[in-house]
Amino acid sequence: MGQDRFAKIPYRIYTMGLAIACLIGVLSFGLGLSYYWKEKHTAVDQTVTNLNHAADLAGVEAYLVLHQTARLYETNSDQPTNLLSAPYRERALQYNIQLRDDFETGVNEREREALLAFSERLEETLDEARFDIVPFDVIESIDRRWLYQGLERTAQENTAYELADAVMRMQMTFVQNVPNLLAETPDAEALEIEVAPLANEARLIEDIVATDPSLRTRAVSDLIESALALGRLATSESTLEARYVNSTSFYEDTHDVLRSLRSSSETTLASEGNRYGALAIAALLLTILLSFGLLAALCLTRKAYAHDLDHLKARALAIDPSTEPVEATFPVSHDFRGIEDELREIAVSVHSTVHTLETQSTDLLRYHERWSSLFSETGLAIALVDDAYDFLERNDVFRQFFGDRNLYEINQLFTETGRRLFREALDGVTEHGTSAQFILHLKGEHVRFLNMKIIPLKRGEALTYYLILEDETERVERERKVDRLVRFDMATNLYNEYGFVQAWAKQDIDGAFVVIKLNDFHHLVDWYDATYADLLMTEFARHVEDRLAKYAQHLFGRYRDDTLMLYVKGFAAADEHELMELFPTELLINGKRQTVHVQIGATHTTPNYTDCLFEATKALQHAKETRTPFVWYDASILAQLQWAALIEQALPDAISKGQITVAYQPQVELKTGKVVGAEALARWHHPEIGHVPPNEFIRIAERSDQILWLSHSILDQVIDQLVTWRQTPFAEISLSYNLSAHSVDPSIVAKLRDQIEAYPWLPDRLKIELTESADIMSHTGELDRLEDIADLGYCLSIDDFGTGYASFEAIWHLPIQEVKIDRMYVSGKAKDSTSFLRAVSRFASEQKLTSLAEGIETEEDLNRILAEGVELGQGYYYAPALQADAFESWVHEKTGHRE
Repeated sequence: MGQDRFAKIPYRIYTMGLAIACLIGVLSFGLGLSYYWKEKHTAVDQTVTNLNHAADLAGVEAYLVLHQTARLYETNSDQPTNLLSAPYRERALQYNIQLRDDFETGVNEREREALLAFSERLEETLDEARFDIVPFDVIESIDRRWLYQGLERTAQENTAYELADAVMRMQMTFVQNVPNLLAETPDAEALEIEVAPLANEARLIEDIVATDPSLRTRAVSDLIESALALGRLATSESTLEARYVNSTSFYEDTHDVLRSLRSSSETTLASEGNRYGALAIAALLLTILLSFGLLAALCLTRKAYAHDLDHLKARALAIDPSTEPVEATFPVSHDFRGIEDELREIAVSVHSTVHTLETQSTDLLRYHERWSSLFSETGLAIALVDDAYDFLERNDVFRQFFGDRNLYEINQLFTETGRRLFREALDGVTEHGTSAQFILHLKGEHVRFLNMKIIPLKRGEALTYYLILEDETERVERERKVDRLVRFDMATNLYNEYGFVQAWAKQDIDGAFVVIKLNDFHHLVDWYDATYADLLMTEFARHVEDRLAKYAQHLFGRYRDDTLMLYVKGFAAADEHELMELFPTELLINGKRQTVHVQIGATHTTPNYTDCLFEATKALQHAKETRTPFVWYDASILAQLQWAALIEQALPDAISKGQITVAYQPQVELKTGKVVGAEALARWHHPEIGHVPPNEFIRIAERSDQILWLSHSILDQVIDQLVTWRQTPFAEISLSYNLSAHSVDPSIVAKLRDQIEAYPWLPDRLKIELTESADIMSHTGELDRLEDIADLGYCLSIDDFGTGYASFEAIWHLPIQEVKIDRMYVSGKAKDSTSFLRAVSRFASEQKLTSLAEGIETEEDLNRILAEGVELGQGYYYAPALQADAFESWVHEKTGHRE
């Protein structure tokens, strides 16, 4: 028995396994190292081959160019024979024969096709002088790549690359300009321009070899000299023969320089290849020697291990009390003496452990009796279940929860998820012998949440379970309320932004992300109260949720007080109409019909919420700025926002430097044709950006709080112009100054008041034209200041009259003296609505107001306006907005024509 037991000692297996692993490791490392050096040797050989291919390709190119040069010289100098070009032709054909075998490696398919076609047509190209079909770009690309491989393999300095680049640029420059260089009467100016780069490259090469003297060879020096000599020909009258001789000398020198670079690389690579081959063989031999050595050491170790194992077996048997001691038959000392001592200590420890376990078993029984006494005294619901899931014990609290039901009946009181959790917990406790804890949802008249803990207890061979339950209903409800406060908007019961982001992270995002702004929200807060506005938002959200019910996957939340956010899976830009149908345009709030105006920014989703929010808010911003109801984000919006940012950045400097000027569009008395006034319009021509449309920079000025500064600048220019015209024939002309209802600042009122002291006549010649009048009744402070301006004697005019109810209402709250009919009713899409023109004209006449039509474009527009009794007009039919001097000339011309 003892022999069989010790024959299975695993140490022997571990030792053999470790030895075999070491052997495999040595073999893998050695063979891998040998393979590595072999691959290095192969790569070097391939690079040398590529350099040889490059030499053949460069030879074909060089003698092809020299043949072209000689042919041009022979043609332009009326040579009777091909004595000069014939040798170059033969050399090019010789290199071409070698080149045809070089196309199998080192080039891609496109380059191979181009080179094969070039090689096959080379003789035809040489005979017919069709040098325009030669793919010099492909040849230079391949030659450069192969040469760079050689330089890289030999770890050349950057100066070698720069030298090669400079020489190749010189070759390409020469090839491009050789026809003019060898023309019988070259274009001197063009020749100087064409040859100048060669001299510049020669000076660059001088700098390169000065930096790296190792590159200064005879070929490089000859190239520098021939390039400079060729450059000097452009600045002096030279003969065709001199240009030919210098040209051929120059190109042969470039070929020699590149050939010397290839040769030096080949020499270095040849020595490296020999070294890599020797290293590969050495690594292989060393691996073989190490492997044999390791095998020999393994055999010796195995023999020594077997000898000492016999000693260990004898010592172990001597410890066994069932056998007689055999200590005297074995030596006292051996390799496993330490293991023998451990065996003796283990025998003593086992005896001690058995005694300890007996003592602990008694203690456990005592602890169990104490636990049983606590079973009925705790406030927790506790039950003891056997391995057949039958109740052994249960306390009174447990009976209060479940009565005398069995475990199956109790399990039916849980939700489907609860039953699954309970089943999995019991299986896990049985399999692993560890406790489990989880929350259960108990169905019934009142919802309850129970914290259940299952603790296994071994009783002899049987396994029992303690079920411990604690009522967590109050804590769970409290946490739910806190969670709702954190993740939901209390007014609308929609997600807030935090809750929206949390839900977003759990979705498979692919659809449309939309930001919806309710434009009237803050007005409703001012007109009614915040409760009414929230009620509108809640009712709006309810209608949207009802319409979203048909979409399986969506998220809806409140982003800000007046802004909602929505994600709908599967929506794209083509679904804009369907998206708009989600949002009601009219709601019933407290029995009152309330019109809802929304503006929407949308984008196609990406998994990143922050990116989607950025794009959608930018689209919403663009919608607000362009006053459109729906904008889908694309790259053009970002470009427009960048354009707006550029304008916003340049605007302060433009105002301070006076780059924003005033142009004047004439206003004419329609019946007589007399020029009675002009509208002052801002114009901006930026020295770098160019013309900036006024609607863009004025909108940006309002958004960036620069509108007041701009308004002061324009007002100063208008007043200065009126002062300039005071003592001229234009003294009777009045100017209209546009003032936004949002920009009636006390400083504007103060300036208008102060100017009256210097120019008492100013209120008779300066009209204040109110723009944005549709919103004027929403700003009580501005209304007061406009009344102050009217009290100073200035004429107030309503711009874009007829486009909003508030502009009519403003007439009853302000001393308006002029109404300016919007161009929509003059030359726009509503121009056929003559009833409106007639009503406005009659209304203005009854209220003793002056009526002015803007946007008169044609004589037909003029006749229609005159027929309806409108007094004044302006538009391109008369003149566009003109600078002051052009305006004066136009008035003089019109006055003279009338007279």
